[in-house]
Amino acid sequence: MQYAFFDLNGRVAEAHNDDTVGTLPDGAFELDADQWRRRFDLRLAGGQLIDDPLRPVLPPIEALQARASALLSVWEQRGRDAGIDHAGQHWLTTADALQDLRDVLLAGAVPGGVWVTAARQAVPMTLAELQMLWQAITARVALVRQQRLAMEREVAEMDAEQLAAFSPVRDHDQ
Repeated sequence: MQYAFFDLNGRVAEAHNDDTVGTLPDGAFELDADQWRRRFDLRLAGGQLIDDPLRPVLPPIEALQARASALLSVWEQRGRDAGIDHAGQHWLTTADALQDLRDVLLAGAVPGGVWVTAARQAVPMTLAELQMLWQAITARVALVRQQRLAMEREVAEMDAEQLAAFSPVRDHDQ
């Protein structure tokens, strides 16, 4: 038997799903299968179960999916721009910084034999060391992208309540 007790505000105070109960306890209201599924969306008013007019109404699932997609885009860009720790230094990974790095790698020579950290410190750097930095950055970007793809798969399986609560968090946030 599925039943619930309601508080003075008409909201569910306790809900029970107990097949061993043969008689409805005093003060309890028996719930059918649909009411049981929606028990926290119901309210007791005048002895009748009604949809709770104060329960939050979720936006359409398409809007929630669009919101999740936008959050993922921001999360991914933040991960790409967060910089990277490599060889004892923190390096920029913004689009401009990566373009500068590409240009130097294409030119085949590190100007002045130094590269500038995120903290604006000039660090002696060989072309081989700069290539290793580039490899570390591309591996980091690939990880961020893989994490986004994994979260996109998770989002595709979410219901409206899960989508409404969704906030992307993965390794680069910690």
